[in-house]
Amino acid sequence: MSVLFVLKLPKHMPSSVQAIKQALMQDIETIYWLERVDSTQLELKRKLQENPDMAHLSAVVAASQDKGRGRGVSKWHDSPGNSVLLSVLLRWPLPVKESFDVNRWICSRLSSVLPALVAFKWPNDLMVGDRKLGGMLIENHWGSSGIKSSVLGLGINVRASQTDLAHSISMETLGVEGEVMHWVQEIIAALRPQALEFADVPALRKDYDQLLWGRNQWQNYMVDGVQFEARVAYVQPSGHLGLELKDGTVAHYDLDTVRWVNPYSE
Repeated sequence: MSVLFVLKLPKHMPSSVQAIKQALMQDIETIYWLERVDSTQLELKRKLQENPDMAHLSAVVAASQDKGRGRGVSKWHDSPGNSVLLSVLLRWPLPVKESFDVNRWICSRLSSVLPALVAFKWPNDLMVGDRKLGGMLIENHWGSSGIKSSVLGLGINVRASQTDLAHSISMETLGVEGEVMHWVQEIIAALRPQALEFADVPALRKDYDQLLWGRNQWQNYMVDGVQFEARVAYVQPSGHLGLELKDGTVAHYDLDTVRWVNPYSE
């Protein structure tokens, strides 16, 4: 039987264990609710070190975090209680061979519960038009035959905040109802059927390409200090981004070799 442990209930979260039990699905093993943490991702990894047998969908949720980050050195900005700040352990029934397929599957599952306006900017941003709704960080744990488990860190702007950056957007701004707790519930529930989509990896990859932000839209990109126009064509099985150039050719880029020129950046 699953057990829900509530270590500390912040003021921004439900104030009773019963409210949390009603809101969350019953096969989640452990949810840690924290008022403030350095990073939900770091906290979940610490707990995983303490308990290597931690169950699938165990999670850390915080009202605020001090050192939230995206991939690499990018940081996640939040105001207390305004954002989903969530890290979840995902255990795969069979080893996953290609790391970017984990990214594809997560985006596919998130798309099932997020507003249809949300698109996924390669490799890890959630976008509505030119504005960022959220971001994710995926850290995979490899075994001899493939990826055994992953830790997904996710941040989503739910309420508008005075500290929002100029290029961000929130669910509230979009007119989408739902408190932070609602979105935590929806997201964790969406991550449950992890074995199904991996039964047809080619379909998973094709479907992911349809979710891509910038697909068939000409945007400005930068490579080695040179700016050019291109549009997203697809992502290769390896995770390399395919950009269609103005001459009709497709160029492929690895992480950190190409960046979108954000019109809202100074």
